[in-house]
Amino acid sequence: MPPRRAVLLATGAFALGLAPARAHHGFGGRYDRTRPIYLEGVVRTASFRPPHPTVTIDVDASQRRPAALPSGDEFMVTLVLREEDRGRSVEVEFPPVSRFFGLGERIRVGERIAIVALRNCAAPHQLRGQWIRLADGTTVVRSGPMQTEVEGCSNS
Repeated sequence: MPPRRAVLLATGAFALGLAPARAHHGFGGRYDRTRPIYLEGVVRTASFRPPHPTVTIDVDASQRRPAALPSGDEFMVTLVLREEDRGRSVEVEFPPVSRFFGLGERIRVGERIAIVALRNCAAPHQLRGQWIRLADGTTVVRSGPMQTEVEGCSNS
């Protein structure tokens, strides 16, 4: 294969491989740190395969704001419970890092958990988990702010 053609094929393959990841990961996404969302309920599904760990929970219809979040004090001041989540199944993506991928052996369908997530300002407004309390009471928190966090959403 001539070198120029090999370079073009490699460049095209790289570009094709990057486009879906960029669209899915939302490198241009903006997650509103001013309104962390609290969800508590029972695990419906859990997946720990790339590109993101995801957990779907059946949110309690009667969930209440917690008095405290172990290891999650930064979220407490502005923590919200959304009426539209009560009594519904809600999917939450977690950052694609080892601390969350490593939960695959620790989260089971049917277990009760709690999550704090940030909402993406852009449609489809997916939720990105930042804090999770497992059924055994252990909490796992992302460390440091994400580069995609913003101070409030505009036009959404």
